[in-house]
Amino acid sequence: MWGPWMLKEHMLRGLRSVSLFVLAVFFLPAVSEFEKLTVTGPSATAFVTYDLTELQSMPEVIVNTTTPWTDGMQEFRGVPLAALLPDMVGVFELRLTAINDYVVTMPSDLLTDSIPIVAYERNGMLMSIRDKGPFWLIFPFDDSDIFTTDAMLSRSIWQLFRIEILQ
Repeated sequence: MWGPWMLKEHMLRGLRSVSLFVLAVFFLPAVSEFEKLTVTGPSATAFVTYDLTELQSMPEVIVNTTTPWTDGMQEFRGVPLAALLPDMVGVFELRLTAINDYVVTMPSDLLTDSIPIVAYERNGMLMSIRDKGPFWLIFPFDDSDIFTTDAMLSRSIWQLFRIEILQ
């Protein structure tokens, strides 16, 4: 039987299809924007953007540690934060920004050649936005009490997408 309810159902299916298309067009580009990591500064015109492939092609560091936000020992794979920064002289500040606009600053004297790392894998898998990815700043929390202070824990920013070098 064909009746007005069938026409209504047909229209609802069409509306759902159009809605999904609109979401894909407007939402997906925004998500892919966050799959890149931008480093800016110290001048307004100096910036570089890294995508996952570029980060994976760089020398990697593996950090095995527990975190307050995960269960058990975790294996993080990524690149040292220092490797993403231009050669800088002296002490400077970094401003790190997450997708949700969480911002934290960090003095450059906390950087070494190997830590912290900008992790892109946890336990052998890429990290989705839902799983604190795609980029998470990781310290070796189990190596020293220095890394478990509130200040240091606040610097372990996940969903990282922008690093600014401040003078």
